Amino acid sequence: MPTKLKGMTSLEIAIIVAIVLVIAVAVGWYLYTTFVASTTAQGRLSISNAEFITSDGTLRLFVTNPGPQVVTIKTVVLSGVECSLQQIQLNVGDSQWVTATCGVSATPGSMLPGYVVTTAGTTFPFNAVVR
Repeated sequence: MPTKLKGMTSLEIAIIVAIVLVIAVAVGWYLYTTFVASTTAQGRLSISNAEFITSDGTLRLFVTNPGPQVVTIKTVVLSGVECSLQQIQLNVGDSQWVTATCGVSATPGSMLPGYVVTTAGTTFPFNAVVR
């Protein structure tokens, strides 16, 4: 006896349409958030020279702000210890030496890891040469 083939019922069609709709919304949301994240300007900072002088506990950093917006340095951390520093604001294109006092002991000739924290909450790592 031949089996009678039956087409899709309206419930099956509704389930397939719902699955396609969920996938389309997920892909659309992903594309939207990716686009928004790529167009939002975030401050950047370049640290080209870092040295820690053990005799007086001074950390010297040469920083440059390549843009696209003003960056304010909030704090500097060297080898896990927060250094004392006045907030410094760098306009786009500015380069300057930043000096901080750190209560860290180290052997001259070694290197200490550290990072700069901006008021926006971004961090920029560096390695300081101990002198």
